[in-house]
Amino acid sequence: MTQEDETTILLPITGMACEGCVAAVKAALASVDGALSVQVSLEKKQAVVRYRPSEASMDDFRRAVEAAGYGTGV
Repeated sequence: MTQEDETTILLPITGMACEGCVAAVKAALASVDGALSVQVSLEKKQAVVRYRPSEASMDDFRRAVEAAGYGTGV
């Protein structure tokens, strides 16, 4: 796989209040087909997702976060 086969996005996340929220957001993002790695920061209220754009889009990740009960601010 080359770097052209993957990309990284930063998603602002709203509604997180604890580490349980972080775990829920991380699980939701990781469940999206094409997700390669997910990092979620409660302090920064954001997620960094590395993924394959041929398999997923930013909208897929936004919908996953919203389905888990959180917002993305995008």
